[in-house]
Amino acid sequence: MKAWAIGIAVVVLLGVLAFPFVFGPSDQQLIQQALDDSVAASREGRPGGVLEYLSHSLKYNDEAVGNRSEVATFIKNSHPQVVIENPTPTINGNTATIVSPVTLTFGLGPVGTPVRLQKVEITLSKETGTRFLILPSPKWRVSEVKADANELQGLAGF
Repeated sequence: MKAWAIGIAVVVLLGVLAFPFVFGPSDQQLIQQALDDSVAASREGRPGGVLEYLSHSLKYNDEAVGNRSEVATFIKNSHPQVVIENPTPTINGNTATIVSPVTLTFGLGPVGTPVRLQKVEITLSKETGTRFLILPSPKWRVSEVKADANELQGLAGF
């Protein structure tokens, strides 16, 4: 009798763990949610909301971004506004790529300096996150950003 109870408990547990992967939102929806949530958090100066969607192995123009506390401080102080003009990703397995013009607005207070980047390549990777603090769930995070560094010259932090 104990074996049956244990067997049923294991099957139910596996079902609960697999549910988000099988019946959860589509990759397209998860990517859009990640972009929307991180852009809103950035605009509001909430670094935690942005860092949640940045991979720990984040790269900018092929160089590792190692110090997440500097990223958090920059977001908190600058409230950067990011507008991705064409946020439609090309999904290939566990990676997705967005190539689009992007407008960035940096500044302190209501005064901002908008910069339009003609071509930004954003790569997202599907990683395992958590749902309800304990259940594994797929999460798309930005793993690499490529942009023309010359277009960003003269801006604080770049």
